[in-house]
Amino acid sequence: MVAVWIMTASPSRRDRLLRAFDHAESIRVAGTAATFPFLRSLMDETPGDIVLIELQTEDNVNREWLFDILDRMPAIILAADHDSAVFNQILRSGSGGILRADASTEQIVQAVHSVASGLMVFDSVAVPHVDDDPLIEPLTPRENEVLQLLADGLGNKEIAFRLGISEHTIKFHIRSILGKLGASTRTEAVSRGLRSGLIEL
Repeated sequence: MVAVWIMTASPSRRDRLLRAFDHAESIRVAGTAATFPFLRSLMDETPGDIVLIELQTEDNVNREWLFDILDRMPAIILAADHDSAVFNQILRSGSGGILRADASTEQIVQAVHSVASGLMVFDSVAVPHVDDDPLIEPLTPRENEVLQLLADGLGNKEIAFRLGISEHTIKFHIRSILGKLGASTRTEAVSRGLRSGLIEL
């Protein structure tokens, strides 16, 4: 059973989510809040696994609260606009996601299941569009497979087992991927892969 905290200032949105989660398999609501301070108090007092946050405004206080929560817990953010800082923070954590503010309850329920399984979920609104950042060289089909598994959070040994090749070969592919994407770390490679549309979410 996945326990989810919900934060939204919209009573109607809260009610729709509560009804959706009432009928969602293996999901229960740990608590609801309309503000970040109340959400934090809920998180301190009530056990939970994932926090669902609908962003309404972007003032400095809200961002401070938001990043504190992202440091503590896998989060699914409902946002109207792209925010590269939020995107990168979730990408670094390796768990969580960003959906459009108008995501359906079905999409949100599916995202909760995915994040609970250790995956990241990003809608198109979340991914930066960088038209002037082309690949240095196209990835091979095998490199694309490795990049996808990196995005899924797998380590070298797991990727090697999944693809039926040696860990040494995986390290070779990752070095090649970093070079072709102009990335210095695995996380940066995944970020560039997302921006370039190379990773399926």
